[in-house]
Amino acid sequence: MVGPGPRFRAARLIVVAVFAMSCGGAAAMPATPSKSTPTPTIAAAILPSPSISIPSPSSCTSANGLPDRLCTPGATNPDVTQATISNTVCVTGYAAQIRPAATYTNSLKVDHMRAYGYADQAPGDFEEDHLIALELGGDPRDPKNLWPERLTGGSGALQKDRVEKWAHDEVCAGRMPLADAQQRMATNWVELYNAMLAAIATPKLTIAPVVVASAAPTIATSASPATTSPTPLPALSVSISASRYGLVSASTLAGASCNAQAKLPSGSMSSAQGLIPTKIAIGSGAVSWSYTTVSRTTPGTGTHTVTCTFGGITRNATAPFTVP
Repeated sequence: MVGPGPRFRAARLIVVAVFAMSCGGAAAMPATPSKSTPTPTIAAAILPSPSISIPSPSSCTSANGLPDRLCTPGATNPDVTQATISNTVCVTGYAAQIRPAATYTNSLKVDHMRAYGYADQAPGDFEEDHLIALELGGDPRDPKNLWPERLTGGSGALQKDRVEKWAHDEVCAGRMPLADAQQRMATNWVELYNAMLAAIATPKLTIAPVVVASAAPTIATSASPATTSPTPLPALSVSISASRYGLVSASTLAGASCNAQAKLPSGSMSSAQGLIPTKIAIGSGAVSWSYTTVSRTTPGTGTHTVTCTFGGITRNATAPFTVP
């Protein structure tokens, strides 16, 4: 049998070469660029950084309203400095813009409650609070700047909210350096709260007008003893805004600790359950009590008394109510 001729062999070699080139060209072609990573969604953005660990259960302790210094040392926002406060914390609405989503803080609160030994308590009794407030340049998302703070009590979230606002106003008015406010808040916010109370109670210095002496001769008289103006009391007052059998509402200074009593027409004091708890006035200064009533109460006029204490100062107010 005669083998393929030269032309046939040449053609076959060309076909093989072309096939090899096509395979090599395909291998050498650059890979199709991958699509760029999409912007994280809100749900992804709220996840804590995997590099940050939560303290182990019951490894943290809180005393007198203060967090554990090792578990919650506080953390600041690098975007907020003394040079940038006019464009950050001192701008109305700044804190609301950077506040993390509730889904993030609520999840973190559960983890932190375990770490602080509160796993058997109701999450609704706590607020996952920033140790260094956002209004003072605290980091919004760092777990080291967040801890489960009790809402009520002598040193709870309501008192801390008040000192945060005061310190923010002091910083933005130039009366307190930002770094000082941050350090004092992180170290012991209760001491800063007491400093606020002292500042509020301190009377403001007033300067008497200058009196120009008359050119006319004067008769010397014995010097009268110097009189000292009375020191003004803190701006604590109590006024009852609503008074009826079963309800009493009052207005006072935000953060004040208040109690209510109801003297019945018979002259005895009501022991209704709703009157027992001490309540803290909210940010607007409002405080109220609702209590149970009974139909056999002697008809006539009774008296509500609301007593509030703030910074060692106590004030009260009374108002009548009618038992039909």
